[in-house]
Amino acid sequence: MTSLVPKSDARIRAEAPKSLRSLAGALTVIGRWRRRAGSAERAASTAITAAMVGYAAVVGLLCHMLGHAMNFRLDLYVGPFYLSYLLYGLTIYAILRLRMAKGRLHEPLLFFKGGWHPRDFLGRFLSALPFLLAFPLFMSGFTGMKTLLNEVVPFSWDADLSALGPTLHFGRHAWQWLDIESPLLTRPLEILYALWGVVLVAVPFAVSLRRPGCPIRTRFLVSYLLVLILLGNVAAGIFMSAGPFSFELTGARHDPYAGLFAYLNQADPNGSFSAIAFQRYLWDAHVQGITYIGTGISAFPSIHVAMAMLYVLFAWQFGRAARIASLLFLAGIMVGSVHLGWHYAVDGYAGCLGAAAIYFTVGWMQQRLRRSGGTPRREAAYSGAAA
Repeated sequence: MTSLVPKSDARIRAEAPKSLRSLAGALTVIGRWRRRAGSAERAASTAITAAMVGYAAVVGLLCHMLGHAMNFRLDLYVGPFYLSYLLYGLTIYAILRLRMAKGRLHEPLLFFKGGWHPRDFLGRFLSALPFLLAFPLFMSGFTGMKTLLNEVVPFSWDADLSALGPTLHFGRHAWQWLDIESPLLTRPLEILYALWGVVLVAVPFAVSLRRPGCPIRTRFLVSYLLVLILLGNVAAGIFMSAGPFSFELTGARHDPYAGLFAYLNQADPNGSFSAIAFQRYLWDAHVQGITYIGTGISAFPSIHVAMAMLYVLFAWQFGRAARIASLLFLAGIMVGSVHLGWHYAVDGYAGCLGAAAIYFTVGWMQQRLRRSGGTPRREAAYSGAAA
């Protein structure tokens, strides 16, 4: 005979399917974070997502107005990014399940001090979903603006930026000082430079898993977007340049990088996996006026170096291992940008300075808002690495 006595909430949860219990736990985590977060914190998280979508919309409208609608493809990064989220998410979830089976859930994960339960990860992932859904749309806007600038702004700064090399480096170009002529060094730099694109998605994914409105999360994500917009679009448009490889591909009469590219061509004559192969890919897309993943050419400032610098600034608060890893990554990207013929050395210097200026300015603005009462004081209690 079926009992007519109402079941308690705990009993209902116990009898629910495991997947529903996990989802309920995740929603509980989100609800707890929302109660912790003040209105200013929630507004900051919402504003980041809105700004990303808004920027993509503005770029799309601009491309249409200027007669270059083909430069903007809203779905350009949707598939690759969402697939990356799935792979990252499944990897983290599998690690947490394995830790739970071994009774090691208390151990730190990545740069989070506290241990996670699998339902905590699901809660963090669902909470980060607005940002993650908007991220590829923003990147489509970023690439659309880069390719649009290539259509309407000539490459007029290459000669001046190239001439700065000997001026800054005691009469020689930076690539000549590096004097790398060993494929055993060149190939790792090529691989690291290519992996930069993976890190470009993986780091914001990990940071977005922090509590929404967490000052550390907000500072990094806002800085990340501003580096791409202000340095990768605005500054790139003002100082439009293609980089050293343009001397090679355009057959310039005076080519101060002829020796560098003679070695790079010799190091990988088949072009199966090399910087030169990617450079030709970008140049062909530019000549044909086609927008693909990663297309759009701009040398100054270097976004590769600027992003690597941003990772250093963010990682500095998480201890020695994070600092060393981020500094090594920055050094590898900086050397690779010059040795592989992507950038003039000054592009990297500008990228470092620009990223630092943006990161510290965002932090300064956060402090002013906190002092003026725009951000609740209790925010500081959740601003640590455990958030």
